[in-house]
Amino acid sequence: MQSLLILLAPALFAASIYMVLGRIIRITDGEASSIIRSTWLTKIFVGGDVLSFLAQSSGGGLLAKAKDADAVKMGENIIIGGLGIQIVFFGFFAICACIFHYRIRVCPTTISTTISVPWERQLYVLYAASAFIMIRSLFRVAEYVTGSDGVLMSNEVYIYIFDATLMALMTIIFNIFHPSKAVSEKGLSERGRIRDMSDEFVLEEQK
Repeated sequence: MQSLLILLAPALFAASIYMVLGRIIRITDGEASSIIRSTWLTKIFVGGDVLSFLAQSSGGGLLAKAKDADAVKMGENIIIGGLGIQIVFFGFFAICACIFHYRIRVCPTTISTTISVPWERQLYVLYAASAFIMIRSLFRVAEYVTGSDGVLMSNEVYIYIFDATLMALMTIIFNIFHPSKAVSEKGLSERGRIRDMSDEFVLEEQK
């Protein structure tokens, strides 16, 4: 049970990160800068995260009930597959986030340059959090590939460094730079006001 909870917890962090990027795209009115629409972005990546979560949990369940070496090996392979899904989706997510950030800096929207919400700072927080999860996932894959007799699994210090410490740092930065500062309803309301003012200005110019 302990190993299962440690293994699965970062998947919930990942789901939060996916949702935050979708909100940032909406707040900045940056749909044109994103390669995936914000409504689909959250669904696609959270769906992949759920798939990864289910694979890891089923693999962990098999390990917990394993009676022989074959069952242990099957559980480890399913966990590796789940972690692989997480890495693939997270890598694609990082590419989407970087492309969006680059495009909106090159061709900023009116709202992205005038809104007071610190959306760009929150993007850098997402980059840091994504790096922590990616490093942790790669470590766990290496851990299960080398097996229970491998150096990574047989020495507890590695899980403290490459799992516990990274997840603790992620918790800390999200408490210091809480996503609510960038994705609050206040930010959406401010976006609406700026858009209304912009529309009024265009109407006045047309007159």
